Amino acid sequence: MRDRYTLISQANLGKNFSVGKFLTKAKKIILSIFSFVTGIEEQFNGKKLLVKKLIPFGFTKEGPNYALVREILGGQFRLEIRVGRGKKVSVKVFDNDSGEEYLLFSVLSVQGALVGRIRKEVFTITDKFISECFETQIFKRKSANDLIGYAEQKYGDKPEYLWERFPQFAAIRKHENKKWYCLLGTVEKSKVGLKGDEIIEVANFKIVPKELPELLKKPGYLPAYHMNKKSWVTIILDGTVSLTEIKKLLDKSYTLA
Repeated sequence: MRDRYTLISQANLGKNFSVGKFLTKAKKIILSIFSFVTGIEEQFNGKKLLVKKLIPFGFTKEGPNYALVREILGGQFRLEIRVGRGKKVSVKVFDNDSGEEYLLFSVLSVQGALVGRIRKEVFTITDKFISECFETQIFKRKSANDLIGYAEQKYGDKPEYLWERFPQFAAIRKHENKKWYCLLGTVEKSKVGLKGDEIIEVANFKIVPKELPELLKKPGYLPAYHMNKKSWVTIILDGTVSLTEIKKLLDKSYTLA
């Protein structure tokens, strides 16, 4: 607990000490600390939690919630990962001697041997947690997720995030020959010839070139983004193009791949 007291001692209270002044100074320090808090839970952003994987991983059910408790650093501290309402994940470390939360764990500006060892053990566990209990979920739109579900259900193919530098793009490939038949991505409207900087979700499909002119007359259809503009077409996944039509596009693209 020495690290925490050291921070409080830096309050520079002066000679005219009073409880009120101390609390005011301490509050300022705490607020300045938390302005540098790392988003520990941010590592779960853009990923879909697979609830059915929690119990096998070691979580216990507590009413509607789930909890995982692991002793770390030989029992000096304990890690608690909790999954609450809305599948919100919280990660906290507690000092077993005092029973208090060890807040310095999540403060980016705090470095040192002890907090470094704690973070190393915690991130080893959370990395495994992410690997076994989550799947990447870049796409938020219902149309995008319905498309992904249809491809998996009908063809057994899942999106593959093939480009480390461009994690917002995923290819759906035939598992037999590894040829793409759909490319999903998130792009700025301006990148596909539309007005504005809003991020939208799109999908590319392989088509018969002679059908392209008619397709581009329909709402939600655009010239192919980052693909051959003669044999591919892009659609906006915002509900403009119906799921029935999206399925037909995917089926035809699959046969052409």
